[in-house]
Amino acid sequence: MVTAIVVADGDVPAEKGELGRLLPPDEDGPPIVLAADGGARKALELGLTPRIVIGDGDSLTAADMAELRARGAEVLLFPAEKDESDTELALREALARGAHRILILGAFGGQRLDHSLANVALLALPELEGRDVALSDGTTTIRLIGRADGPGQLRVMGEPGDVVSLFPLDPTVEGIVTAGLRYPLQDEALRIGPSRGLSNELVAPEARISTRQGRLLVVHTPVHAKHETDPLRTRRPR
Repeated sequence: MVTAIVVADGDVPAEKGELGRLLPPDEDGPPIVLAADGGARKALELGLTPRIVIGDGDSLTAADMAELRARGAEVLLFPAEKDESDTELALREALARGAHRILILGAFGGQRLDHSLANVALLALPELEGRDVALSDGTTTIRLIGRADGPGQLRVMGEPGDVVSLFPLDPTVEGIVTAGLRYPLQDEALRIGPSRGLSNELVAPEARISTRQGRLLVVHTPVHAKHETDPLRTRRPR
């Protein structure tokens, strides 16, 4: 199974060692590293040498391009006026290279909230169905489970106290069943808009989440990353 790391130009893990937690080693070999434009510099900061750099090149200098090519990177340039973001281009290139497990770093943060929202929405691409795809900044990790017309399931591994929030991406996600969370759902629905799925918590090293119909975003933040005075920490979803 081909594994890929896509590095965008947002917030990335502080240390390369954190990647082992986010993406355990694959017996099929090292991952393909793809960088979305300025994400190439973030990749190099993490000690990752991009095999492919893709985008419109507006965040890279000529010297950056020369260095990346000298390191063996394949640079794929696109016009600035295009329908896809640089991150989407990198994600689609990972799919074209056969990736079935994809970790997208640098998808959040930066100066553009609209970019972060667009990157989260990429999880809904039909082409990703059946693949293990996650967005992460080294702390918070987001996955999408389920289909608009079908079921989904996910295991969340962590520590008791980790925050797990559930957000519907469709008007209604039906038949949600959870185990290992402080506030369980038993064949219940969550609707887009209300914040009922916000700030649940792991009570065991593993939680299981399943859905009958609808797409559900699962947002996992480790306990060590929570702010101790978070007013939502003890709020019970209702």
